[in-house]
Amino acid sequence: MKRRALVTGACGFVGGHLVDHLLGEGWEVRATDLPQADRSRLPGGADWVPADLTQRDTVPPVVQGMDVVFHTAHVADSSAPWERFYRVNAQGTEHLLEAAHRASVERVVSWSSYSVYGKFNKDRVPVDETHPVGPKDSLGRSTAMQDAVVWRYHDAGLPATVLRPSTPYGARGCGGLAEVLRRMNRLPVVPIPMNHTQRVMSVHVKDVVRAASFVAEKEETAGEEYNITDDGQYSSCAFLSLLAEALGKRTLPVLVPRALVKAGAWLAACGPMGWARARNRGGRLGKDRVSFPTVDFVPSNSKIKSLDFRFVFPDPRSGIPETIKELRREGYLE
Repeated sequence: MKRRALVTGACGFVGGHLVDHLLGEGWEVRATDLPQADRSRLPGGADWVPADLTQRDTVPPVVQGMDVVFHTAHVADSSAPWERFYRVNAQGTEHLLEAAHRASVERVVSWSSYSVYGKFNKDRVPVDETHPVGPKDSLGRSTAMQDAVVWRYHDAGLPATVLRPSTPYGARGCGGLAEVLRRMNRLPVVPIPMNHTQRVMSVHVKDVVRAASFVAEKEETAGEEYNITDDGQYSSCAFLSLLAEALGKRTLPVLVPRALVKAGAWLAACGPMGWARARNRGGRLGKDRVSFPTVDFVPSNSKIKSLDFRFVFPDPRSGIPETIKELRREGYLE
């Protein structure tokens, strides 16, 4: 008998890939997202049942009859107001798990974020899942609240696992790394800020969704948290050089003061006609992320690998060319 899975945020980048992956593994999949969500990238074959998780009454029909809930829906836009962070990430998760518990769902796999760690302890690098939680921004605080909801229901008898993925990349993207690649692809020469040596956290989206179904099938992963990140520990300048090389672009080494990057990020988030507010795509750099360009954060993936989970793309050097090929096939890269 096929196992039945609910995927929240199914019209998003990760959610759509997860629906595709689960269908390929033989799951019966129910996809949910906001009624007005763009379903153009949602794979066929899934049962579509829209719902707004912030509205408690819309949730019970979505979880009814499901074996596993994969909860990818969240607000990660750093320019969003606190009320939206709270209503979706914390309150929406409360409504979802309340309904899942009453419907006798067998398992929950919930998405989290490294932002819950806040300012990491430099004596504990790489950062593993035992690192203290101390969020400093709206995303981190609301995600920590979301995680607390998950563990409360876990303790009440709804087995749960939490995943903390690095920044995912892959085909069907329309923001984030895909947008970076598109902008770079339009340049005759790509400038590389050689003085920016902070690490880039990355993971192929196919490995994220594989990890999700992997932990859902293992009893020993209930009650556990897992960082999902590849083995690549590239500096930002080395990562950009890798992207340029994969695109077949020439590069130009430059020096860019970090203070200038931070000021630009702040203006992009706060300016009345700022770049982040004017753009209608993802991949924004908001004021809550201003510190990111100067923070050398290195997450550990030892815990998930200790379960014999193997990454298909353990290094961006193999994943980036595959992604570029797919984005070109889709027409996203000209």
